[in-house]
Amino acid sequence: MNGTDDAAAGPAAGWVIEPRREGLRARFRDVWRYRRLMRFFATRTLQKLYANTVLGWTWIFIRPLVPLLVNTIVFSGLLRVGSHDVPYFLFLTAGNTSWEFFASAVTWGTRSLELNRGFMSKVYVPRLIMPVAAMAPSYLYLAINLAVLMGALIYYKITTGINHLSVLNLGWALAALAMTVALALGISLWTSVLALQARDVRFTLGYVLGFWVFLTPVMYPLNVPERWQWAMSLNPMAAIVNAFKYGVLNIPVLNLQHLGIAALIAVVMLASGLWFFNRAEATAADKL
Repeated sequence: MNGTDDAAAGPAAGWVIEPRREGLRARFRDVWRYRRLMRFFATRTLQKLYANTVLGWTWIFIRPLVPLLVNTIVFSGLLRVGSHDVPYFLFLTAGNTSWEFFASAVTWGTRSLELNRGFMSKVYVPRLIMPVAAMAPSYLYLAINLAVLMGALIYYKITTGINHLSVLNLGWALAALAMTVALALGISLWTSVLALQARDVRFTLGYVLGFWVFLTPVMYPLNVPERWQWAMSLNPMAAIVNAFKYGVLNIPVLNLQHLGIAALIAVVMLASGLWFFNRAEATAADKL
């Protein structure tokens, strides 16, 4: 090959820089290409959990266990709250497992872009990876709460001889967890972009979740009059928490109509979140 041919072949052998393609399909292709970074951002989020604390990783166990003990004493010991004929600690742990999974996923998903603000200003990665990876602490809390739940089930089996675990209905519990992931991610895709521009979003979210939990049958069963059932159905976490309790403990609180509405809300939230995130994350990153 002569020099002329080399000159002609040179540009074709180099790197070609093209503008980023638009559309969700291109976003998902980028996420798959950079999928190995998911572990990096998940680990980075976990490392920020209790950084600069004296007790360190001990907080991972203190944070879920202390509220369980306090709420058990207050709502069962003092207020005598009903629990559908199962030990109150089991009732509370089952509700707290699904709720804490949701609340922590939304909280960390909301902070995902803010926590990686410096990283985004230096290197390109698909932003969609960050809300997904930042939900890693919620899976850790889920594992701890599930371990507590299984330990409590074994304890009551040994001490009372009653098996409260509903093996045949566990599919409903898995479906409830899947819906929780979809709903939490959908909300996070909205709030993460907004929180990148204003920290008020994160602070407001804390108040919203603190109020939301009392509208959800986590610490006590919600007995809503028939005429207000439509309002109850608008809270997707109420149906999801009840589905999880039914799946694990066979508590007769499953409402298929409300669960269907909750599934629809979760799908709409996830789809709209993907649409909003795809349109807004690029311009939000430009404001860093």
